[in-house]
Amino acid sequence: MSKSGLTLCFLYVAISVLCVWGSFDAGVDSKGSFILLQLPLTFQLEALDWLGFRPLLTKMSWPVAYASVGPLTLALLYGTGWLIGFLFKRVLAASRHAR
Repeated sequence: MSKSGLTLCFLYVAISVLCVWGSFDAGVDSKGSFILLQLPLTFQLEALDWLGFRPLLTKMSWPVAYASVGPLTLALLYGTGWLIGFLFKRVLAASRHAR
């Protein structure tokens, strides 16, 4: 298990939960609610739009968007954290070996 990967995933989930909670707590401010729901998915949705999936995106509800994009985002964040941890351990081991 990668501690750095799990940390990145935890941060993403925590931010997503706070944004969704904030969107429901926004009350009658529909624009604020929309922005808060969109924040955790902005980069992923832009990437999907750039890849030509705009027709699919316009038909997605927010729960479907989170269920579709969220697991892939978590996998990428975990992999990124694992790679950072691996490189850090490698650099640390090399510096110890050089002494």
